[in-house]
Amino acid sequence: MRFRSTAAAATTLAAGLFATSIASAQCDVPDGGDPVDFGTLRDSFPADQGFDVPTDSPVRLRFVGRVPTGATLCVELVGLPGCLAGNVNALGDELVWTSVGGRPFDPYVSYRVNYSDPVTGMISLRFRSGRGPSAGPPPFEGIGGASARAVASDPCDPGAFDITVRFNRVVFDATAGTPWPESDVEYVVYGTRGPGISGPQERDRARLQSSGSTSDTVAQRTFRLSTREASGPVCFSIQALDPLGRSLTNSVEQCVNPAQGNYFQGCSATPRSREGGGGWVAFAVFALAATRRRERALVSSSRTTVGSKAL
Repeated sequence: MRFRSTAAAATTLAAGLFATSIASAQCDVPDGGDPVDFGTLRDSFPADQGFDVPTDSPVRLRFVGRVPTGATLCVELVGLPGCLAGNVNALGDELVWTSVGGRPFDPYVSYRVNYSDPVTGMISLRFRSGRGPSAGPPPFEGIGGASARAVASDPCDPGAFDITVRFNRVVFDATAGTPWPESDVEYVVYGTRGPGISGPQERDRARLQSSGSTSDTVAQRTFRLSTREASGPVCFSIQALDPLGRSLTNSVEQCVNPAQGNYFQGCSATPRSREGGGGWVAFAVFALAATRRRERALVSSSRTTVGSKAL
């Protein structure tokens, strides 16, 4: 019996060592990662089936990596075929439609967005406009907290950490204009300081589904930092963008030391604090420049078309 137990233990140990060596080899030899379908449609503004969309909204289609060659875009009234006159531009990974002369959508009208390219074929999206133009940039308070959790289950990077940031959803003042639908507000998480960070770096980007409750205002996002990225205190900030690219730039940061798993006071920076002030200044300049570039891109046009445009 002892011989059998010893043999079984040896077999189990050998199997474990073999599995460990296999896992190590898989980590050492990159497999190229998950396949990336460049040119695949991944996002739309307004959201499909959006309701009460401000009449000054652009139409934006975002793709994976790049806008496909031969893409066409047409915006029409539901029940009244025929493309509305508009400017269509490829801006980075987005195809953007704006009305000629900046004419807004008509209030309380349903619109259809028809998109096609040689690979995807035809895609149709719908939305309904609201009572008038938007209420302005999202009134966003910024990041509310950050925490770190060790990820021991990652065999390829056992020193990695999951970072969770928390914030309050944007709540618009309906008396100032037509609020953007919740699903059309985009939250962008930036790493502002930390190991290997020389300037603000985008860490996460998300649009939230409607909470369905006025009391459910808190949201959170979780993303992973590698062992190298989590080797010291790290700081984060969040911006909220409307479909026009507008944002109330704020300098609120929250910092955490993953190795200790607690808030790192010395890394905090606000407009009133001197310590680490350069970080929030750099971020404010970066965010303001990005916002202005987006606004200029959305209001400018290189070509005017009546109907579809092929790229």
